Amino acid sequence: MGRRRNKRRKKEKRMNVDWAELPQSILEIIFERLPLIDCISVSDVCRAWSNVIGQELSCWQRRGVPWLMMCGEKDRHARTCLSILQNQDWEMVLPQAIGRYCWGSYQDWLILVKDVDCFNLDISLLNPFSRKKTDLPKTWNFYHKMVLSALPSVENFVCMLVHGQHRELAFCVHGAQSWLKHRLDGEPFEDAVFSDGSFYLLSSDYNISQIKVTDVLAAIRTDDDCEIETGCHEVKMSEEQEDEQENYTVLKYLVESCGELLLVCRFYSTKPNAILETHDFKVYKLDFSLMAWKRVHDLGDQVLFLGKCCSRSVSSGELGVPMTNRIYFSNDHAAPWWNEWDSSHLYGIPARFDPDRRDWGVFKLGDDNPENFRFRGNTDCWAPIWFTAPQWWCCRNLALR
Repeated sequence: MGRRRNKRRKKEKRMNVDWAELPQSILEIIFERLPLIDCISVSDVCRAWSNVIGQELSCWQRRGVPWLMMCGEKDRHARTCLSILQNQDWEMVLPQAIGRYCWGSYQDWLILVKDVDCFNLDISLLNPFSRKKTDLPKTWNFYHKMVLSALPSVENFVCMLVHGQHRELAFCVHGAQSWLKHRLDGEPFEDAVFSDGSFYLLSSDYNISQIKVTDVLAAIRTDDDCEIETGCHEVKMSEEQEDEQENYTVLKYLVESCGELLLVCRFYSTKPNAILETHDFKVYKLDFSLMAWKRVHDLGDQVLFLGKCCSRSVSSGELGVPMTNRIYFSNDHAAPWWNEWDSSHLYGIPARFDPDRRDWGVFKLGDDNPENFRFRGNTDCWAPIWFTAPQWWCCRNLALR
């Protein structure tokens, strides 16, 4: 009888455990192993859990939800943001961004541009969640993309500008008074990305140029005119793949994915009334040992988010959503060297020409019937920008209460 009573008491004691009183270190270990969407959900369980998940921990710095920031709102006090994964929108109040275009992003940092006049750009980096801001030197209005080597909060991060008319680059670091220009021979680069300590740049002929960030830092810090070493790699593309790309015009994107370099080709045709119709996507992986582009038919756990100004790869498992082998893309313009502030003539084109035009779309890689895929871009607006809403901010602001 006594043994039964003791067992009952132990069972009641176990059932009366207050999970909110678990040590913070234990909760951090548990939440770190949960998918992001689950973390946002469990932050509603109790205040103690919400406080832990809502921390800005360095180990959770890369965790976040891909969002779109809509364009055409530079003079608004708030910017419209959209999470296509959560089916939520958000009016983000950003007084620091009034009068500035959103040119791209690096994780949860935005690249903002103010068109000072017809030749000069005022560039700054803004974290819309922490409200931290970094100003960069002014530069000429001839560049079509900026690539960052790391978060602006990291010491020795490097910014690289890609020229839209020449094979020219410009570099700077935090605190620099001017940009270091680097001129090369050849046609302008079509896209660029940073991966594993180097900037990689894509040529129209699918070749790759490589610049190590350590060489850039050495050139910036020396008083002498130090030449930045540039590795030029001739990359093979099979004739079958090249012939396949002759039927359509191709937009090319470089994406870093789990340490690998991906080339994504977006095939489109131009329709009447300035409509761009996307027909297909093909993905290739750079084989560094053979210096060849190899076709990729399955992205595995990764999901790609493509945009002219910034592209990224995200793990669907870490997000906690069943959306493998997909490519989400924004409505990019056909000319990669154009910027929003150069294209005010696009606005005001009547939407009645085609009510089905959209600002973003999704493509399932490996679909057996790609000929049925058609995406008509919305030419009334410039393409929205992908950026990352960090876990701590989502848990504080978007949890279901």
